Amino acid sequence: MMHFRKFLFVLFCITLLSGCREVLYSGLSEADANEMVYVLLNRGIDAKKESAGKAGFSVTVEEESFTRSLEIIKEHSLPRVKFQSLGTVFSGQGMISSQLEEQSRLAFAISQELSNTFSKIDGVLDARVHVVLMHNEQGTGLTTPPSASVFIRHMQGSPVVDMMSGIRETTARAVPGLDISNVSVVLETFKENVVITSTQHSRVLSPADYLIYILAALGGSALTAALFFLMNRFGKKNARDDGKDGKS
Repeated sequence: MMHFRKFLFVLFCITLLSGCREVLYSGLSEADANEMVYVLLNRGIDAKKESAGKAGFSVTVEEESFTRSLEIIKEHSLPRVKFQSLGTVFSGQGMISSQLEEQSRLAFAISQELSNTFSKIDGVLDARVHVVLMHNEQGTGLTTPPSASVFIRHMQGSPVVDMMSGIRETTARAVPGLDISNVSVVLETFKENVVITSTQHSRVLSPADYLIYILAALGGSALTAALFFLMNRFGKKNARDDGKDGKS
């Protein structure tokens, strides 16, 4: 009986102290949800992954951490951008496209493929590639050579800083007629701006917060009282039954 009362007391405390949680992001793949939870936990945020069946996964955080969580995942470029493949860009074409439209579509598709490739490098948070294909001016006969620019945002210590020549070569090989000298690469090192301190976890309670805590306390008290009532009634019944058995 004493152990059961301790259990009820712990249950009451959990009910009282448990804070409200909010959905930070929903409709995520499991990989994106896992990465988001990992980043937030490393920054001191109590993040949890929850399954929504066919709707994917969602990430929840405590109400008081919601704003900081948004800032943190924005810094880390989460969730990851979904790049399109060549097959996706050129699928389902029902009309005859002009040469300019085909060139634009091809340039976009190559940019997406290269961005996706570079984003897979360890420590890379975001990768963007902009491709300009060779263009011939019909009126003047002038030819503009192809070019490409690569922007990569990465964590400190990422091996991408030692892969500049490989990135240029990969880009040049992916674009028809592109010379490696016309490939520019810009690297940006990620710097954390959102600092989580112990003082940030405390906040001034509003009247609505007090009302929620009071209602939670009353609910917990009612639950505890009901359980005690049932246990006492059950104990008295057992005692009467034992007395009857003893008389018989």
